[in-house]
Amino acid sequence: MSGTPSTPLARQGQLLKRILKMVRKERRLTQEEVAESMRMPLRTYQEFERGVGALDLRKLRLFARATRSDPVALQLALFFKRPEVALYTLDSKLPMTFWVAFFELLTRVGPRLNIVPPGLVLSGMRRMTEEIDEHLARHAASAESFLEKAWADIYSDDIEDAEEDVVGEGGDDADSER
Repeated sequence: MSGTPSTPLARQGQLLKRILKMVRKERRLTQEEVAESMRMPLRTYQEFERGVGALDLRKLRLFARATRSDPVALQLALFFKRPEVALYTLDSKLPMTFWVAFFELLTRVGPRLNIVPPGLVLSGMRRMTEEIDEHLARHAASAESFLEKAWADIYSDDIEDAEEDVVGEGGDDADSER
């Protein structure tokens, strides 16, 4: 099959192939390792990774478990044609976390969920986005500060030796000129 796939199923298969391969490689796993972890023959896994046939959600969940990735993120990446969603949330499992929170809300509110205004949810999500952004900024500043201090501690002897060399050289020259 050359060129751009022409049918929706073929395009979906190509996108699935891209997503699965990207996640597997990011986890530094071989096809054999993933197939074994999914408890399926290698050839069956290879066909799945190539996007052959209809989408099998069971296999997608098994793949998520085998690669320690987010099954919801895999589905969202495929549905919205955004492979980076699967990659960016590989460790945080953020879409799965959202699903768990949504399920808790569903369990608590039940059918009244239908009258929740989208603006209320969006407002809460925006506040959450601000908090996450602040957290990441503090984390980055903390990591940078830690690295600067660690660098200074590790190389403080070199800096002190260099300063002594400069002072020593200047002193020797001054003494020899007098």
